[in-house]
Amino acid sequence: MAVPHDQVLAWIRRETERRRLEEDERRPVELPPPEAFSDEYTPVEALLALRPHADPAETGPESRSVRIVIRRRCCGWRNRPTSREVYDALRADNPTGRQLAVMTVVLNAATFSEMVLAHLEGAFTWRQLARAMHRHRCSPPRRARQLAFFARRSER
Repeated sequence: MAVPHDQVLAWIRRETERRRLEEDERRPVELPPPEAFSDEYTPVEALLALRPHADPAETGPESRSVRIVIRRRCCGWRNRPTSREVYDALRADNPTGRQLAVMTVVLNAATFSEMVLAHLEGAFTWRQLARAMHRHRCSPPRRARQLAFFARRSER
């Protein structure tokens, strides 16, 4: 039984796009310098507009999204880090071993959505995150690619 020509062409287009996206994921991306990113926090009003039931007390060092990341990704740690530790680790000039471990877990294990929500909750600005990644030489290719998207947006 022969497959119709238009179905073959559609499959070829889908497969070509899938392979292109897969190749893009593997291509290294250099993280732009911190100055390419916005250093502004999202206003609480914007957070409440996107998440009407958000608690303003769960922002900044007490970011709810950061607490969720820690709860999910650090469950085997003897002393589970706090959202305040993540907040401080992203700003530390000379991080301790624990601060590096905490930051590495958050950068590697958090989903893109969790990172965006943490930013909306004021856990960090994009510039602070980029500066921490540069300073600690901790920029996983996937995260660098995602962050580079925001650098291009803030240059406009």
